[in-house]
Amino acid sequence: MKKSIKILLGLALILLMAQGILAAQVLKRGNGGEPATLDPHYASGTWENYIIGDMFMGLTTYAADGKLLPGLAESWKISADGKVYTFKLRSGLVWSDGKPITAQDFLFSLRRIMDPKTASRYAFILYPIKNAPEINKGELSVDMLGVKAINSSTLEITLLNSVPYFLEQLTHYTSWAIPEHVVTKHGKDWTKKENIVVSGAFKLEEWRVQTLIRLVKNPKFFDAKNVKLEAVEFYPIEDANSELNRYRSGGLHFTASIPAGQVTRLKKDFGKELKISPYLGIYYYPVNTKLPKLKNVQVRKALSLGINRDIITQKILGEGQISAYSFVPPSVNNYVPFGKQARVAGYNRSYKRNIAEAKKLMTEAGFSASNPLELELKYNTDEGHKKIAIAVAAMWKQIYVKTKLFNQEVKVHYKNLQDAQFEIGRAGWIGDYNDPTTFTDIFLESDYNYGRFFDPKAAQLSKQASRITDLKKRATVLAELEKVGLSGYGKIPIYYYVSKHIVSKKVKGWEPNIVDTHRSRWISIR
Repeated sequence: MKKSIKILLGLALILLMAQGILAAQVLKRGNGGEPATLDPHYASGTWENYIIGDMFMGLTTYAADGKLLPGLAESWKISADGKVYTFKLRSGLVWSDGKPITAQDFLFSLRRIMDPKTASRYAFILYPIKNAPEINKGELSVDMLGVKAINSSTLEITLLNSVPYFLEQLTHYTSWAIPEHVVTKHGKDWTKKENIVVSGAFKLEEWRVQTLIRLVKNPKFFDAKNVKLEAVEFYPIEDANSELNRYRSGGLHFTASIPAGQVTRLKKDFGKELKISPYLGIYYYPVNTKLPKLKNVQVRKALSLGINRDIITQKILGEGQISAYSFVPPSVNNYVPFGKQARVAGYNRSYKRNIAEAKKLMTEAGFSASNPLELELKYNTDEGHKKIAIAVAAMWKQIYVKTKLFNQEVKVHYKNLQDAQFEIGRAGWIGDYNDPTTFTDIFLESDYNYGRFFDPKAAQLSKQASRITDLKKRATVLAELEKVGLSGYGKIPIYYYVSKHIVSKKVKGWEPNIVDTHRSRWISIR
């Protein structure tokens, strides 16, 4: 009898230990904001990418260290002229409902995002594909897109010109396959919890708005045997201080960011848990150039000259950010040396000289201390954005600008930027792939050119660069495109990002990388 009891107690202990291990394999991530959508064709923010990137996968993907890996494609061949890519899908791929993932799903998806009826604001990312721009503008039918499903497991993509970054571009969610059989049946409701099926390592279990998005392991994922986590919980916390407090209390395994200006204290508190590294992104203020009060380019130039970037990066932030006087970050591949491109928009090395010139420009435009330019500066809710906005307002006061600050939740804020419902706004642009075009393309016509300044010469230079295979010559043309884009002062660059996280010692498999992409499939809890 005693032996039986011991056996039962032993089994119970093993069961409890197993349950404890399973419970421990739930990753709790700060997400930075509430997603507006889980549809890859309508997403646009990093806070959406964090979640969608765990649920879906492209033909290519990122390793934990940010290196390019095969995704749903196991291999590919590139034609001698660099224009035709032939992808072979992995054998046995299925959606989370068990239906096969086929080349037809990719064909359907790429046509869907390019269809003007879809009205995807991020479709321009895929413009290198043959006929994509014309289709997206309604000039050609979707069946003219340079994509073919050769058979169920073979996809062919034809580009207009050779594109050196195309494989990396396919890591972006705009190019990912979505399930044709589900989208056809449910339309825009296909992403609801009861309908959605996915291709990635995790699938949606729960979505409580402004509270929690919970994903659970997808047993149908092709590499499920190597996925350690049982679930991932994303917490949409916009305020960095609130997120930090949740981390301190044990409610998060890592944060989406850290509060501005607290690096010294956080280093002391967390030591090696604080992770700061170079990042492919820029913090900037778009200026609505279509508004009468901001149509004068000299006024816009004055606003840019009036900002002391070094005060922001060194005193307010102090986290290693680099003051930005151009748009393309210094860490981008295939571009001109940063020193030659650092100040392309007419700034002086001396801030006093910049202020003097800004005052002169504002005076010539009819403004003075007794007759200031009244502006509204919008930013999405975050203590760091608020601190920067307050500092900028004080700087602008020197050049006869009276600034009213206005904050909004992130998805509302970015919707207003895209719809040009702002005067001056806070924005961040994160590179979708490691190439200058992911930044210079923002000077072309799109909803992401928030300031609405567009010089036709930029489009000409973009087309010229797309035909150049020599990377050094291409870089020179793209640098000229950047100068043209900045010349209208529709964007005020402020600083280049670094990625900033606090990561628990319990987390294994998290690695810093320039794209700041940390897919949960690589992570486990110790």
